[in-house]
Amino acid sequence: MSILFRITEPADDALSPSAIITARKLAALRRLLRSEGDRIGVALLEPDEYLGDSFEARVCPLALAAITSIFDHDAAVIAVIEEAQFRGRRIAIHHCPASAEITLRVALTSDQAVELDLAYGNAYALLEALAIEAESVGEIPVELLRARLSDPATPSRAALRGVDHYLPRLERLVASAPAHDDVRFAWA
Repeated sequence: MSILFRITEPADDALSPSAIITARKLAALRRLLRSEGDRIGVALLEPDEYLGDSFEARVCPLALAAITSIFDHDAAVIAVIEEAQFRGRRIAIHHCPASAEITLRVALTSDQAVELDLAYGNAYALLEALAIEAESVGEIPVELLRARLSDPATPSRAALRGVDHYLPRLERLVASAPAHDDVRFAWA
């Protein structure tokens, strides 16, 4: 079991756009993501052997028109891709075996995948090093996390608990946060 640390914003709780796509269009999207990923030298999609009924893909490095042309510029698909690119998020693709529908939506994962997914022991140790109560679920304002990371005692507390190597990744996560007051650092 693990705890995922990520940045949340109010838009995460709002109803995000979604689109129903066909298996042929999904296959074409996967081909595009693989070829463009090879061209620009970035993995936009996990290898086929790791893909299941639900997976995520990066779309921010690509042009909106290049992606949506596969779907004949369907308005629902444009809404999903545009929202993902605007918010710097990945897209999530889910195939429901019961209904046979393939749904495309905005993922909660950032495009750069700066989130931390830690085993319980390391997650609790990191929270303790940040002087945050070690709970399996919680959230604090990003500004409070920035203050904790800049506290001179934090690196020594983290080193004492063996989690100091996570601090640079946590700083990258905080740096990826949008600059508005209601952005939060959450874990679950």
